[in-house]
Amino acid sequence: MPTDLPSSSPAPEVALRPVFLGTDPGTYGLARALHEKYGVRTTIVSRGQTGPIANSRILDNVEAGENTDRAQLLRTLLDEGRASREREPDVALLLGCNSDSHTELIAEHAEELGAYFAFPRMSSQTLEQIADKQSFGQICERLGLPTPRTVVVPFAEADDPTWEPDPIDISFPVVAKPANSAHFEHLRFPGAQKVWFLQTPDEWDDLVRTLRDGGVRQDFLVQEHIPGDDTHQLSIVAYVDRTGRMTACATAQVLLGEHDPTTIGNPIAMITTPMHDLMDAAEQILGAVDYWGFANIDAKRDPRTGTIYYMEVNPRMGRNSFYATAAGADLAGAVVDDVVRGVEREPVRGTEEVLYSIVSPLVLPYYVRDAALRRRVLAAARRKVVHPLLYERGNWRRRAYVAANRLNHAKKLATFYRRPSASGF
Repeated sequence: MPTDLPSSSPAPEVALRPVFLGTDPGTYGLARALHEKYGVRTTIVSRGQTGPIANSRILDNVEAGENTDRAQLLRTLLDEGRASREREPDVALLLGCNSDSHTELIAEHAEELGAYFAFPRMSSQTLEQIADKQSFGQICERLGLPTPRTVVVPFAEADDPTWEPDPIDISFPVVAKPANSAHFEHLRFPGAQKVWFLQTPDEWDDLVRTLRDGGVRQDFLVQEHIPGDDTHQLSIVAYVDRTGRMTACATAQVLLGEHDPTTIGNPIAMITTPMHDLMDAAEQILGAVDYWGFANIDAKRDPRTGTIYYMEVNPRMGRNSFYATAAGADLAGAVVDDVVRGVEREPVRGTEEVLYSIVSPLVLPYYVRDAALRRRVLAAARRKVVHPLLYERGNWRRRAYVAANRLNHAKKLATFYRRPSASGF
């Protein structure tokens, strides 16, 4: 094993090996946190290597093949669990993932996977309840937490040539998106996006035709648009243990998000700050269902009133979850103590202010329009900039990937968001 990795502090009483599905920066970020805390390598089971996990010295990659379907991916994971148990019977296998479809796969096959792996278990019913944006809105309404006004548009009957959706009773502009992202994750059709911002009813009519022709037959949401640019978006990352206690949590203000239509809304720069009202709200939301595991909650502050609207829960840690570790919320320790060691721990909230950025920090003063926030960002940048993938000292291939990725983000911003705006689009 190469010796030019950052020093870690192994906990000798914990014999574990993480095994993760997926290849995104959040997956690597948790593997990094586990390596820093416990000195362990992580096995990645995936269809193939991508930049965030390629050429890493803290990962072992098991490739199932680019055309692997869900059943084959499950079989590869079970084979890895079985082989690992035979090689190291006393080493706990910590299973994790960071995509909606993988979360669903693990929930559906929890009994089979539980023969080899330790992981937070959540029923498919709970997962569906919390991941469905309409159901999430109902939970928030019961708790007295603001959510944007929403209309559900069912596409189940869209094969009928006479089908037309009911009129949208929300003032434009609006936001349109799938009710459950997992059901939409593998659909591919011309014009497909993660989310749509629609200015007029004619744009909604055009989108209906696009979705119908693209084979969408799931519920779709049309939602009141809360104004404000990217800096009004807020993020919460949390871990809930088997007893329902939120044992790790951190919050961040988004500084800049992606504007490429296929990835729009994904934050690419954030500043962590402890917003205890958001943490308390997360505790209420996750406590309202039989939740167990990582969660990422999106919110947005209305610049007109200061009201915070809760938008959705992603039943996973999220691609930018390493900001929580950087802020002092011990995500790695929370999951290991819970499912590997079986001990209760005191809840920890991240309180450190950290600039987290996967884009070059040099672009942030241009896009952060508020002068006071810009000064905070510049001060944080002088202290330290955290990038989840910049960890392995001397690994120039990974550093070259980060540099190329930052350049790619700069090009996309120049293409899709050349000038900052009050609306964020």
